[in-house]
Amino acid sequence: MTLSNPKQYYSRFLKGHEGKLHFAAHSHHFWPDVSRDAQIAYWDDSAIHSDNKWDKIFSEIIPKTQKHIAQILNLKNHEQIVLAPNTHELSTRLLSLFLGKKDLRILTTTNEFHSWRRQFLRLSEIPEIQIHQVDSTEFPQDRTTFLNQMKAELAKNYDVVFLSQVFFDSGTALTDKEVQSLVDATPNSTLFVLDGYHGFAAIPCDLSKLEGRIFYLGGGYKYAQAGEGVGFMVVPKGNWRPAYTGWYADHAHLSKAPGSQVGYSDNGMAFMGATQDPSGFYRFNAVWDLFESKEINIQGIHQYVLGLQRIFLKDLPSDFIQNWSLKPLFDQALSWHGHFLTFEAPTIELAEKCYQTLAQNHILIDRRGARLRFGFGLYQNEADVNRLLDRLKKLA
Repeated sequence: MTLSNPKQYYSRFLKGHEGKLHFAAHSHHFWPDVSRDAQIAYWDDSAIHSDNKWDKIFSEIIPKTQKHIAQILNLKNHEQIVLAPNTHELSTRLLSLFLGKKDLRILTTTNEFHSWRRQFLRLSEIPEIQIHQVDSTEFPQDRTTFLNQMKAELAKNYDVVFLSQVFFDSGTALTDKEVQSLVDATPNSTLFVLDGYHGFAAIPCDLSKLEGRIFYLGGGYKYAQAGEGVGFMVVPKGNWRPAYTGWYADHAHLSKAPGSQVGYSDNGMAFMGATQDPSGFYRFNAVWDLFESKEINIQGIHQYVLGLQRIFLKDLPSDFIQNWSLKPLFDQALSWHGHFLTFEAPTIELAEKCYQTLAQNHILIDRRGARLRFGFGLYQNEADVNRLLDRLKKLA
């Protein structure tokens, strides 16, 4: 599928950034114009229905969000998708299944997203919790070594394994086949959690073969283009009773008399929390209703972004790379990669200086430590990439 002028759907965000080249779609993707109408629609529903708005939200809005997510990931059971304000809330709720366990063992990697990394570093201070990190620094330059190390550890019967689909600090990505091989190497007693935050709605992902086996985390803030407040988790069927819970987790039975045991929904909703701002679900639905009506799917989005990345790399001035001593952290062929390209500077100080120099010249990217990330999205076109290259040439 060839996308024709997708930039037309982002006029309000583009006007707000007039004169600037925003290449940080991976950090904060622009929202399509329809999301503004959706935000107003939520306000109007609140004004019309007041407390009764929750009937519509639980019967219409949330199921539509679940169905859109299920379609993106090729899942059959949308009821097994739970929503929350962010993925951190869901990951901590997942960990609360083990509250009181004397010897919790967690397997993860050295290159996980800040929020999860902060969480497991804090947990590692608790004597009863053991956390092992597999070194993923050289992935994907050496995929085989990383995968073999992961499989060797997985055989040791951890309680939880937490792994990124796309590593946030480099953009390097696991294929569906590689994820499948890791899940196959995981004992059934281990909860396998795949963090898809930089993969969801960006790179094509088919979870049909893993449905019912893994937990998958994702959100709407980045490539799903819905803004804040839309975190989700795909949940295998089971009798889940997280200790960290709220009234949403048994919403269907609120009218019943309270029993002696805390009740939970019999699907993914068992992991829901309490009252939250649902306007993000309205925005998410509006964006993906639009894309569905225009026959825009993930494969088409990925190919469009890949095309922009290849234009960028083809004419990227070598002087710019050499003058800042930048090291590309990706395969030049981009055979399988996320939607941002990462360059590593020798020091954090040099990376910050380069980042500030770009910002002063109205080139907006982002920095993670010594790594500079250039992100690409539907609100850019070939002319925008060429303008970026022209500015980089002048800087070089």
